[in-house]
Amino acid sequence: MCIRRSHQRGQSAVEVGITIALIAAVALLSLRVTGTRLDQVFCRVVGAFGGSCGLLLSDDFNNLDAWQRVSGNWRNENGQLCGGPREGRIFTPLNANDYVIDLGGAALSQGDGYGVFFRADNVNRVNGYTFQYDPGLRGVAFRKWVNGNEISVPLARATLPDYAWYSQDRQIQVVVNGDTFTALIDGQPVLSVTDSTYPTGSALGLRTWDNTVACFDQLRVAPAP
Repeated sequence: MCIRRSHQRGQSAVEVGITIALIAAVALLSLRVTGTRLDQVFCRVVGAFGGSCGLLLSDDFNNLDAWQRVSGNWRNENGQLCGGPREGRIFTPLNANDYVIDLGGAALSQGDGYGVFFRADNVNRVNGYTFQYDPGLRGVAFRKWVNGNEISVPLARATLPDYAWYSQDRQIQVVVNGDTFTALIDGQPVLSVTDSTYPTGSALGLRTWDNTVACFDQLRVAPAP
């Protein structure tokens, strides 16, 4: 009887091993079909448990110690970074040139919009770019900055008619790769542009203007794909 029970346990172990192998094979095949890399899956799992797998920058805005306030009214409210009203700029160092900015829980409660600085240098008289969530333009735009001044004509803009601009938690992503910049809102591409003026930068940041009030829940920056 003991030998028989041992044999049955051995069969069970073999069967479990075969089942696990089949599940793994199906999972790997699914990843190949969808174009998802195994390291991306691993990083998503790590991120779900609060880790920062391969991230260049991660900030949940529990405090603003890593940020330099250049102008405006910036504060921590209930674990969020909030800015406005009036013109405001705030920056944090980022030692990279190509990356994906992921700004979660971005909510505009009033005003004409907010911007995300990238490839920024000399933050007191900033050179660089912004992506702007801009109901004042009734759309979104990429802009270039020279010596602290926003160039009046956008590099690119897109109108978003009948869009719910206010009191919505948005996921803002900006993909910065070489001379090509692409913006997504809630996972949907909304605007892309190419420009080679600033191939490098040392900071990223946020801005407000006019009577804007906006809050942001978390920031993740990953290497460009």
